[in-house]
Amino acid sequence: MHILFLTQVLPYPLDAGPKVRAYYVLRYLAQFHNITLVSFVRPTDTEEAITHLKNYCAQVFTVPMPRSRGRDASHLLRSTLTGRPFIITRDWVPGMREQLSTVVRSSGPFDAIHADQLWMARYALEACKMHTSGRPPLSVLDQHNAVYLIPQRLVCGTPNPIKRALLHLESQKLARFEVEVCRRFDDVVWVTNEDYQAVSSQEQSPTKQVRNSSLIPICIDTQAITRLERCRKHIV
Repeated sequence: MHILFLTQVLPYPLDAGPKVRAYYVLRYLAQFHNITLVSFVRPTDTEEAITHLKNYCAQVFTVPMPRSRGRDASHLLRSTLTGRPFIITRDWVPGMREQLSTVVRSSGPFDAIHADQLWMARYALEACKMHTSGRPPLSVLDQHNAVYLIPQRLVCGTPNPIKRALLHLESQKLARFEVEVCRRFDDVVWVTNEDYQAVSSQEQSPTKQVRNSSLIPICIDTQAITRLERCRKHIV
């Protein structure tokens, strides 16, 4: 299969949980399929990291993630007016959509489109629409977390009443958004059953169900563990 793999953070080096998850899922898929990676990058990302990912991907495309306080204020206002979660509004970058349009035209068609984390869900669904001929690609969403719980948990440790109100509102928006998005993907995979249950509990319609295609725990390099154990036995 030819898979378009979308990530909100460059999945290397392995210095954060989301990177570890995405990296090992990508590396596993690369054993059996042709992978095209499109990822946001930050100023701290290096050419060496991109070169490393090319060992597993047929192609790697990157898009800068713009961030500033002014942009955040603008996106917060837009989030308030539209009812869409702030973090989703903030990370909708026209340059990413343009890059995906170019990739689909030049490297497609794709058999499957994999969105790593909720932030990339809208991009994946847009990329699916860009396929105007042939069989529509399979859409897959990897839900690292029940995202709406993150601002909900932050409320307890936030003394500022305005920030607490904004976090509470963001949690409500994310809960609705997560349910809506999970309905639209062909497959949704989760890290834990608790995350799935948390999101599915927000489903308001008794006739619909949040998708739960499978559970994939946080991935590790089992071969590296085996080598480490052998090394320890040799030392002992």
